[in-house]
Amino acid sequence: MTNTYSIIDLLKPLALTVIIDNKIRDPELSSFIVQAEGILDLLGHSDALTAKDILAWFHEHETALVARIKDARKNTYVLTALTRFKDDDMAIEAMYDSMLAISISDKEYHVDESDLIKSAASLWGYERPPFKTVGRR
Repeated sequence: MTNTYSIIDLLKPLALTVIIDNKIRDPELSSFIVQAEGILDLLGHSDALTAKDILAWFHEHETALVARIKDARKNTYVLTALTRFKDDDMAIEAMYDSMLAISISDKEYHVDESDLIKSAASLWGYERPPFKTVGRR
């Protein structure tokens, strides 16, 4: 498979799923690494990054991503990250499954995570999974 997507294209939506609820937990980071490895391999970047590199990428970009999701243009930023996969069923399915896995890995499903998953589902033509959210904290 060719590298249609850059590493940042692939890791950004996954990282947004981790940070969107303003709480970064070990299960989410662990799931982020596992899901990122799978996405990178599936979409043309096999052997591009080790698990350690993926975690380093997250920490390197975390501050900028947090700033972007706290910005008034948050929705545009998220939409831009998600629409990168338009018309690529394999990438969309893999990304959606990965985002879901990360969002429920900490056994909590917050409103902001729900909104992100709803946006992805709407853009990509999926029915939103029936997860119950907990209130904003």
